[in-house]
Amino acid sequence: MALPWQAAATRAAEMVAGWEEHEPGGVVLGFDSIGPRFLEARGLASLDHGLPFTPATPVRLASITKHIFCAVALKEGMPMHAPLGTMVPGLAPGLAAVPLRRALDMTGGLPDLADSFGLLGIPATADFSRTALLALARGLPDVNFTPGESIAYSNTGYRLAESALQAPFGSLLARHFPNHDLFYPEDSSDAVPGLAGGYWHDPGQGWRRGRYGLNFSASGGLAASAEALMRWSQHLMEEKGSLEGLWPRLTESGRLSDGRETGYGLGLSRVALPGPALWGHGGSLPGYKNHLLLAPDLRIGVVVLSNRDEASAYRIALSVLATLTGTALPCAASLPPGLYAEEEGPFWVDCSGDAILLMGAQEPLWQHESGDAIGLQSHQPFQLKATPEGLSGMLGHRTCLLRKVDPTARLDRGLLGRWAGTAFGSEVALEVREGMNGTELVLPGLPGSVAALRPLGPGKALAERVAGPSRIRFALWLSRPDELLLVSQRSRVFRFNRTG
Repeated sequence: MALPWQAAATRAAEMVAGWEEHEPGGVVLGFDSIGPRFLEARGLASLDHGLPFTPATPVRLASITKHIFCAVALKEGMPMHAPLGTMVPGLAPGLAAVPLRRALDMTGGLPDLADSFGLLGIPATADFSRTALLALARGLPDVNFTPGESIAYSNTGYRLAESALQAPFGSLLARHFPNHDLFYPEDSSDAVPGLAGGYWHDPGQGWRRGRYGLNFSASGGLAASAEALMRWSQHLMEEKGSLEGLWPRLTESGRLSDGRETGYGLGLSRVALPGPALWGHGGSLPGYKNHLLLAPDLRIGVVVLSNRDEASAYRIALSVLATLTGTALPCAASLPPGLYAEEEGPFWVDCSGDAILLMGAQEPLWQHESGDAIGLQSHQPFQLKATPEGLSGMLGHRTCLLRKVDPTARLDRGLLGRWAGTAFGSEVALEVREGMNGTELVLPGLPGSVAALRPLGPGKALAERVAGPSRIRFALWLSRPDELLLVSQRSRVFRFNRTG
């Protein structure tokens, strides 16, 4: 079957037309089983040295790493149904009971470490070694939800699974899959030849370097070029050589306890659209936005690698591959703008009209055949419609009703005061107080870590602070009159008791 490669190339060029030659840029590479069919390369890999971005330029793949780690885990024969506690000693009981498979397919309810740091005011630029991060993971007190009940993205399961390998991930990668040009740096200080710098745009300062202090893990630590990722994907889809038999295992969908498929496998996610199956994964680190999207039945794919933080890598990959496969993308949907929250729980969304912030994670709105607004990423599913009561439907396979927050509402005074609890095995304290610019939350991370607060309804508030290119937003919830819970999309386990 002849595919419209020229139309796909034209679409790719349209979508990256705004990447100026003197700015950070990236590549969009379309390929089949033979090799590249089109390439759009724009901008600079290094602003310091004026080096152009090419298909041979390595970038930090971020979470595209996940399926490659899972391929290594399968080759190593890791027991997917064994509880984490049998492989990683010292975990809290809730985490220890999570089966490895659920830890990797996002149905295990594991709190995400980096998200948990953000709740406490610890920046992603803070330096933590691999050993320290493993110790902190052991200090997570519980899971976000009963394993198999829902789905929520988390990197923690991958870090824990990596610690259970019998040899370093990098050496196992080289042993099982040699000659694939996949680099595994220990942290951001390790040199990767030709690596593109990552950048974000500060409206007041121009382009700035993205910084990430945490030690890399198998959840997102690999670096590779578009050409290398293309070759890996070709061999994976065709099950060539050492990758034989891995594709069906990596794309076996996870299931909830009631049997429903999630569409998220082992580091690969299926796009919830009719037509040819589309599987892939995105990757994001400060200064990098990437996406890999594959149509295995046609043995074709698209790689989008970018060193500019605001790049819409997923939209680019999806639009280009939809053009190639003749897949009809749904129309953009809209919901009434505003802030919405549950009455009896901590879930919230902030709707801008054509997109929502779902407990802090931004997603575009697509129109379902029913007229509802939906998301297309299986690790973050939602289906919502506007009703007289607010927004009703499903978040993360969980039924919900979210009521619009009155913009004139005042903060619940029951939140004010000092709070003490345990996080990562240590005693920490919070304070909700009246500040010069309104009510604020004082966090225990760095001195001066403060989040502004907005009302979410009785017993709830929305905390927000800016950290470099990121806006960190999470909820405070009085789960009981004297118990305060911090809640984000990926971390919901830190509880504090009133002390004053």
